[in-house]
Amino acid sequence: MSGENYPRFSNKDEEILYWKNLAAEYLQDAERIQKESDEFIQESQQLDREYEATIDQNEKKIKELTLANNRAQNEIESLRNKLEQSNKESISLQNESQNLNMEKKQMLNHIRDLEQKNDDLERARRIIEESIAGIETAFHSAIERNAMLESEVDEKENLKEKLQRLADETRDLKQELLVKEKERAPDNERILNGFQKTILDSNRLKENETQTTPAKHDYQAPISPASRVMALNIVSDLIRKIGGLERRLEKSKYDYRDISTNDIRRSRSSTKNSPSPSLHGVTK
Repeated sequence: MSGENYPRFSNKDEEILYWKNLAAEYLQDAERIQKESDEFIQESQQLDREYEATIDQNEKKIKELTLANNRAQNEIESLRNKLEQSNKESISLQNESQNLNMEKKQMLNHIRDLEQKNDDLERARRIIEESIAGIETAFHSAIERNAMLESEVDEKENLKEKLQRLADETRDLKQELLVKEKERAPDNERILNGFQKTILDSNRLKENETQTTPAKHDYQAPISPASRVMALNIVSDLIRKIGGLERRLEKSKYDYRDISTNDIRRSRSSTKNSPSPSLHGVTK
């Protein structure tokens, strides 16, 4: 302050009091200012500490955010690579799907062809089965006919045995008649000559069939003319039956051969005429 602003005092006590009061005011102001300064310093220090703490926190956050950003960048790059890989896989799957659709269409066409060929094979199989059934029926008929023929052959063998026995008896009768012919009357001699011719014819037929020499037997007791005539009739009937059986046997053999040949030809012709699809599509 300049001296011009000082008040004028009447005495020294007023001046001392004035300056004392002024000093007290200044002292109060200084204390107040010091107090405010201390508070400001404390607040400033507190703010500095808070600022430093905030800076540390912000630096930590910046580091964390930097790390998070780096991780995010890495994840973004990884996701970008995965996305590119997914796009490539998607394109590959689309191409594969198109190829599978084409293969599916081809397989459907192939299945239709196989079904058609299977139907053709089924028809051919049914035709062959029908032919086989016809052949089996004819074969069973032929077996039955053969069994009948075998029974007839057995009957023929039995008749041959009977014929052999009757031939032996007629031979004995012939020998007996030759012995007794001198004792017979002329009429009986004529009848005996007729009997001898019949006996000779029957013996000649039997020898031609069997081509064996009959065994010799001892003479038997004399037989009456009626028995001789009956024996000759039986022999002639047996000869006729044997001839008929032989003719039936030959005819049955020819019929069996014709039936077998016709069945085989029919089966071959049906197999040739039936559709025979190749299995090239199946083994393809």
